[in-house]
Amino acid sequence: MKTILFIITILTLVGCGPEYYVPNSQNIPIMKSKGQTNLGIGLNESDYTHGFEIQAAHAITNHIALQLNGDWVKGDSSNDYKATGRILEIGAGYFKNLPSNFVFETYGLLGFGKIELEKNTSGTNNFSAKFNRVGIQPSLSYSRKHFSTSLSSRIVHLNYKDINGSSNSTDFDPNYLKTNNAYWLLEPALTIQAGLENLKFQLQYVHSYNLTNPSFEQEPYIISLGIKLKIDPKKQIKSLKK
Repeated sequence: MKTILFIITILTLVGCGPEYYVPNSQNIPIMKSKGQTNLGIGLNESDYTHGFEIQAAHAITNHIALQLNGDWVKGDSSNDYKATGRILEIGAGYFKNLPSNFVFETYGLLGFGKIELEKNTSGTNNFSAKFNRVGIQPSLSYSRKHFSTSLSSRIVHLNYKDINGSSNSTDFDPNYLKTNNAYWLLEPALTIQAGLENLKFQLQYVHSYNLTNPSFEQEPYIISLGIKLKIDPKKQIKSLKK
């Protein structure tokens, strides 16, 4: 659990070599009108990682909204590895209310992050790399007062830079990432929210497909569970007038 600092990260497979990417959760705010603000916190899990996420979004007009997301991830330490990752993501996009309680949204996203893998404290088996990620995230949501469900897909280009590590390391090979540092990813997701009108629990599943190199060392999915708070000034003003 990711996506206001928002997530990508890299961690280590138990008994295997390191993994260089794990997807973060997607921020699907289901914006409906100017002034609406959404805030969220959550936890995420993959086979070998766990993380903490925060998400925020605000509608600056009746059709334009901004996002800010953050994610911090750690890997399992079952075989003496210390693996951490973090990402900060910003976004801007368009939303539109459709008939029959549907909402369409699409956001352009730009993320910056860093991964660190450490085998011991001597520095001989340590590895680090920075990355940036840019892409788009369209979604279609069905939204009612106490329940919503969303289908979305994030299409991004992932690029690694400032890759550091000892070429003599027996655990991390920096040349692997230097020669394989750019990828296109397709990441469909299913999101379910349920609860009160302005406070809901959220469950999300994200799957990550590497379109450039399907054998790239990465986590293929992430599951997140969190809480989402909606602040809608227009509805609050209407309630005070009643």
